[in-house]
Amino acid sequence: MIFSIFVAAFTLTHNMQLSNFLELEHNDTLENVERVQNVVSAEQEYLDSIVQDWACWDDTYEFIENGNPQYIDVNLQNQTLAGIKINVMIFVNESGDVVYAKSIDIDTAEEVSVPQELLQLIKDGTLLTKAENDTISGFVLLHENPMFISCHPILTTKHQGPVRGTLIFGKLFDNTYLDYFEEVTLSSLSMYRVDKDLPPDFQTKLKFFSENLDKTIVEPLSEERVAGYFGLQDISGKPAIIMRTDSPRELYSHGEKTLNNVYLFLLLTGLVTGAGIKFAFDRLFISRLTGIDNFVTRIRSERDLSQRLSLDNNDELYCLSREINGMLNEIYLAEQELKAQEREKKVLLDSLNELVIFVSSELKIIWVNRAALECMNIELQKAVGMSIKDIPGTVGLLSSYLNFERIFATGNKKSGEFTTDDGRTWYIQAIPVTGEDGKVIGILEMCRDITENKKAEQLRKKEVNHRIKNNLQIVSSLLDLQAEKFSDRKVIEAFKESESRILSMSLIHQELYESGKLDSLDFSSYLHKLITDLIKSYNTKTGEIRVKLDLSTVFFEVDTAVSLGIIINEMFTNSIKYAFPAGAGGEISISLVREESIEEITGNNSTDTVLSESPEKLSGTSKNYKLIYADNGKGFPEEFDFRNPETLGLQLVNALISQIEGSLDLERGNGTKFIIHFKSEL
Repeated sequence: MIFSIFVAAFTLTHNMQLSNFLELEHNDTLENVERVQNVVSAEQEYLDSIVQDWACWDDTYEFIENGNPQYIDVNLQNQTLAGIKINVMIFVNESGDVVYAKSIDIDTAEEVSVPQELLQLIKDGTLLTKAENDTISGFVLLHENPMFISCHPILTTKHQGPVRGTLIFGKLFDNTYLDYFEEVTLSSLSMYRVDKDLPPDFQTKLKFFSENLDKTIVEPLSEERVAGYFGLQDISGKPAIIMRTDSPRELYSHGEKTLNNVYLFLLLTGLVTGAGIKFAFDRLFISRLTGIDNFVTRIRSERDLSQRLSLDNNDELYCLSREINGMLNEIYLAEQELKAQEREKKVLLDSLNELVIFVSSELKIIWVNRAALECMNIELQKAVGMSIKDIPGTVGLLSSYLNFERIFATGNKKSGEFTTDDGRTWYIQAIPVTGEDGKVIGILEMCRDITENKKAEQLRKKEVNHRIKNNLQIVSSLLDLQAEKFSDRKVIEAFKESESRILSMSLIHQELYESGKLDSLDFSSYLHKLITDLIKSYNTKTGEIRVKLDLSTVFFEVDTAVSLGIIINEMFTNSIKYAFPAGAGGEISISLVREESIEEITGNNSTDTVLSESPEKLSGTSKNYKLIYADNGKGFPEEFDFRNPETLGLQLVNALISQIEGSLDLERGNGTKFIIHFKSEL
């Protein structure tokens, strides 16, 4: 992978550098083309300059007028034209008639005939100037060779008119002149006329130069040479000649060769380095790591935790081997300890007086302790595999009331107390055991005879309730005495609220003590007494605030009764303080009803329902209740969030409702109505 990344990086760098060399080659070719263009432009400018000198001369101005032979003898000799490197010189008057014309061979200074194409262009007016500033410059494609042409109006030496005609100078652009350009520019040049057959590469450039004559095209001809194409225009501004300058691709070739050598060197270096690293890894790391893997595989297959890895070198793998040996040693010790714990667990469970039974998901016994075997009066081998429904005696009766099918379905623990026909009380518990996937794989059933404990607990609870009631009444009296020492109304109200909370708890313990029932109390009787004491505590006259109670006889366990008592105490206190302004009357109504469960509505009476209505008590056999507290006072403000209150009273109400796993709803309208839904195990 690393080698592939290096190759990709090298390739990208290689291509980027080649692109740079191509750009350098392109710029160098453009410079070559520019040198050739400058030479051609210089020739055209020379021709334009010399024709201007001859045309703006008083002698020429008079010669056009009178045809003076002396002008010809003195100025228009063959050597004169050869000296200024002019092939053709034509004098035309303002009427378009040729006054004088001469054409020579520059190399031999011999006179030759004037090209007929030039005379035809004069005749049709193409080469004639019309005004003092009118000039014509460019190429003319003659039959044999192209020709530089420069035309200038004939004026006086002071460049004044009127114009008496046109002076035309021409210079052939032949192969000799092309060789001269090559010598000057040190370039290899090719020239083709657009009016004749063009090579394929020139033909493709013609259309481009027809639209972009001032542009230059650079493209490689081969691996060895690169070419630059440019066009030259005729006197009408159209492409007349396409030229090409060729140059060797030395810069690109040298750069490419250098890059290739560097590229191959880097690849070779990376390959050798990678092979060396791989060899070193295989020898120093991979082979040893493979040995560790084989050792771990062997340990897993043979399950022999006494084997140990051989250690060598003081490096990371040495540390890993040492940790594996340490782990194996810890696992071995843990396994021995686990076996010892299994033996101890068996001894411990067999020594218990409790009945312990482990049941599988098929409701068959997996294991039982000695106490359960003695109660069942069978041996362990016979008990293992027996269906829980076939267990004889008291153990079978206790197991049948736990409803193992429901525990497997819900995954919930179940516990409670059960009294058998012989008067013995048992505490029974079913704990689901889950596997790694979270599914229940079995149930651990434990049964304990708590008959004597229950009797002692009844006496102890009665005495405790009596003492708690007395202590709470003392605390209440102390708070009342302490409140008399303060004049601050808020402090007095805080003492009175604390006193009423303690009073509500004291009344519960008084009810428990007087009724003789230590685990439950008649909530309707308790609530009547609590409301009566609260009315007395706040000195509320019966005529001012009426309290309407709609309660049926219902028994609650102590924890539920304490929570409900404090909740009603807080709500009653809030009504007195906030719902009814001073001197205003009102009504407070409290109702408690039992709500039917789904099983009761559908008529599906499960085992849980039967147990909850029987004298025996098991956890999970609960009933649903609804407590409604309402007053017709001012009501809560709309913006008040009763679930997140700032006052201690409502915070306490929410906490207590959460404690009994209930829910609280508020209805605003004609006063305030709190609706509390909760469950009770009784």
